[in-house]
Amino acid sequence: MKYPDYLKTIVDVTKEPYFADNSGKTDCTAVLRQVFDDLLSREIKGISDTKAKLDKMGENDVYIGFENRKEDGHTDVIFPEFVPDARIIYFPSGVYLISDTLSYTFKDFKNILKSKYFSELARGIHIMGESKENTVIRLKDYSLGFDTEKYVVSNIMNDEVTNIGQLNTVCDITIDCGKGNSGAVALHFNSNNSGRIENVNIVSSGSKYGISANSCDGCFKNIDISGFEYGIYSKSGSPAVYENLSFNNIKNSAFLLNRSRDVFRNINSKDSSLVCFESETGNGCLFENCNYPPDTDVKNNAVCVYDNGKFYKFGAAANNSGEPYLLKNGAQLPNSVCPQTHEWVCVDDFGAMGDGKTDSTLAIQKAFESGNPYILFGDGHYLVDKPITVPKTVKAIDFMFCDLFAGENLKNMKNEGLFVINEESKELIEFRNLYTFEQFYGYMHLIKHSVKRDILLRDLHTQAAALYFNTVGGSTVWIDNCACTTGTFSQDYILSRVGHSPEYSSVIPFEFHNQTVYAFHINPERADIEVLNDGGSLLIYGLKVEGPGTAVKTVNGGISEVYTGTAGIGKNSVPNAVFETEYSDALIAMYHIFGIKGMPTLDYNKIIEELDLAGRLVMHKSEIDDPYKTEHSRCLNFYSACLKKAGGETL
Repeated sequence: MKYPDYLKTIVDVTKEPYFADNSGKTDCTAVLRQVFDDLLSREIKGISDTKAKLDKMGENDVYIGFENRKEDGHTDVIFPEFVPDARIIYFPSGVYLISDTLSYTFKDFKNILKSKYFSELARGIHIMGESKENTVIRLKDYSLGFDTEKYVVSNIMNDEVTNIGQLNTVCDITIDCGKGNSGAVALHFNSNNSGRIENVNIVSSGSKYGISANSCDGCFKNIDISGFEYGIYSKSGSPAVYENLSFNNIKNSAFLLNRSRDVFRNINSKDSSLVCFESETGNGCLFENCNYPPDTDVKNNAVCVYDNGKFYKFGAAANNSGEPYLLKNGAQLPNSVCPQTHEWVCVDDFGAMGDGKTDSTLAIQKAFESGNPYILFGDGHYLVDKPITVPKTVKAIDFMFCDLFAGENLKNMKNEGLFVINEESKELIEFRNLYTFEQFYGYMHLIKHSVKRDILLRDLHTQAAALYFNTVGGSTVWIDNCACTTGTFSQDYILSRVGHSPEYSSVIPFEFHNQTVYAFHINPERADIEVLNDGGSLLIYGLKVEGPGTAVKTVNGGISEVYTGTAGIGKNSVPNAVFETEYSDALIAMYHIFGIKGMPTLDYNKIIEELDLAGRLVMHKSEIDDPYKTEHSRCLNFYSACLKKAGGETL
């Protein structure tokens, strides 16, 4: 893709000041580590600056944004007050020789909780090559220390579980473990809430793991892995979607799973078994079109298999059973409409400024009305204060992981969106690559969809605002790795301490009315209702939610199917059920409900609630007959079989 030369978002490692050698002849470890350190040091400075600001503001009951506070004699700085300007570490075609782990080098790269350093702040780390075929990071043969388990490329240096490493990506690149490095793990990947690995080639001559997926949420697609003992080691309790993966010359199995809630689609493992379960229990997975061997020992794990139009369940028996409906129709994401060679137009060329101070609403509107189909955002934080209409001439909007600030006028707009799609078109429109943080919050949504036009939402993360709703039905919505949070202020009672009492938690992060929706990893949090399906068809591969609200509410004859996921950090004092249906149908398969060990009040008191057309309670369950159960953990496989669509017709 051709980017404007002035775009600071792209950091070319072969250019000034780094000049990394891409001939494969010079060891690039030190200079490439410096790239990581330079970019991520801004997070460390942000933590320090935010703490200093809190320290000057009083002794107690002081708040900055959603996550940073001083109370009870302690200081919390979960994130810097302002997210640093986005950067993409870009590797042009060539071979980059390294001899040690490629990552940042900081030892205390952490946020602060209760006045102590707490969790690794490895977020927004984007590694992108020019192409999967021609861009290679190669570990030097017989490198020191790689005879035992050690990472070649890692986006989390200190090898710990963190829950704040959001929207990390690795795309369009090859990682080669070289020869004589028997303990090499090609890629150690962590990403919370949202993340992506795509168009990646992982190569070895016999080392341990191709990819170690540690606490991973997101979508991982079009990956080729060859020459390892295990292709991918997944040890994440959060859902991920693996799609279109090929494994060759694997000694043991393509996947080694430990507490996995993942979706596996179109997996080809030529030389080995597809999966090995490291734990006796704890996995809840869906395998679709994976040549899954029916005699594989799944132990006591809950596993669903969809193959040749049939739905199977292996492992421990789950609750009620039912045949899927939406799954039979097939869910295949459309190809991106974003061109690889077409020159994009940047909103900065029309006067938009990413300084966080200048209102760029009118300038962005001019860019959209220019007739250019491909709109690009530049560097920094864009202040916007009014809705921006999206005409039918626009085909794709790439935010380049920039940040948005909501003006006071926009924050208070109910039933409104920043971007309003208001002209019909038979062409798909795509929104992608947004990481907007705590200054973009309020009653509004990011997108308001007011016409019949199909839409693709890809790699969008709104940390403090709802993401999408529609007012006109009939279109198809494709969601590919999206996360958002609403209601944080009101649920944490922060603003009430300074005289405000908004009800942001009443705003639904994803709201669909009479639409067909296919979601590939979706992570809404903290709202009273996280996902609403009103009279439409909704299929979700991988759903993660947090907070006491209802995860999926299906009404007015809608059909919802959820395959794998987790719900956590509920409150048993809140009457909401995790799943609710009102005269509708729902199939929930391989879903994991958890609280926090030692804190049973953060569990859920209702799991499923179903009402008939007259609003009468048909079914309520506070406990599930689990295929596996621990102190604060339960997995369910539930089918709402007693209600059909209005009029009594069958599916």
